[in-house]
Amino acid sequence: MRDALIALGMGGPDGVDAIRPFLYNLFSDREIINFHIGPLQTPLAKLIAASRSKKVAPEYLKMGLKGASPQNVYTKELLSGLAEEYEKRTGRELSALGAMCYYHPYIKDAAEIIKKGGFGRIIILPLYPHYSSVTTGACFSKLQKAAPVLSLPAEEIKIIPYWYSSKSYCQCLSERIKKAAAKLGKKPEECHGVFSAHSLPQSVADSGDPYTGQIKEHAGILAAMSGLGGFEISYQSKVGPVKWVGPSTIEALSSLEKKGRDNVIVIPISFISDHIETLIELDEQLIPEIRKSGLNITRSESLNADADFISAAADIITGE
Repeated sequence: MRDALIALGMGGPDGVDAIRPFLYNLFSDREIINFHIGPLQTPLAKLIAASRSKKVAPEYLKMGLKGASPQNVYTKELLSGLAEEYEKRTGRELSALGAMCYYHPYIKDAAEIIKKGGFGRIIILPLYPHYSSVTTGACFSKLQKAAPVLSLPAEEIKIIPYWYSSKSYCQCLSERIKKAAAKLGKKPEECHGVFSAHSLPQSVADSGDPYTGQIKEHAGILAAMSGLGGFEISYQSKVGPVKWVGPSTIEALSSLEKKGRDNVIVIPISFISDHIETLIELDEQLIPEIRKSGLNITRSESLNADADFISAAADIITGE
């Protein structure tokens, strides 16, 4: 028997020439970023994509994949590993399909495969541990339009809206926090964690979106599990002319010296794999700047497609 996994995400450019269309698709979508200017958002998105693609193209090229996002590579490896692990555990073949909002492979392409049928179970998994209406919600909306979920041809449909509290997933992150503490030459209880999450528009948070609450809960779980001496939450990757949730990660890091904090571990809590936000924004821009002040600081490693993360993801989709 064959099952299907629909892994939902934003996607990323697969080369330097794809950066501009990827950004246009992203900024023109009012489900994820609404500038509250109605139809004028489309021409504004074209302007933002044109200017921002020139700015970020060198940063994408620095990551060594000819302008492609490393996230694409890790997602493919994760899905391949998940298919193998799923078959070992269940004895059932798994077609693990990437389904992205803003670049290939698109959600509509995965939906066409699913609609042809032949699957006993269909599992829908967002590649975001935490739920937000502008990430997971937007992905679900696009999937529902491409292939109404309740009418999919399958005996069983399993929808996983969020999975940040999965014990095995949290264990993966906890182990990397402990490893980061060792890199600083300290025990976890001697370290201060800064959990850096991708920000979202303040208007979305004010509407009752659960994302910031889930980030807070998750940070508490990880701090307790890893034994951190203290922690705080910050947000990064603000874009566009709207107010975003704060404090920003640079603000949080800049204030640590004044607070008497040292032995700092930056933990990218909402990112499961390395991409521009971790490799460039954190590793090249923010952390080296803060290190100049004398802080003993490092970042916990991303999970990417590591074996323990593949195992944890298998736990999530099989309910173990």
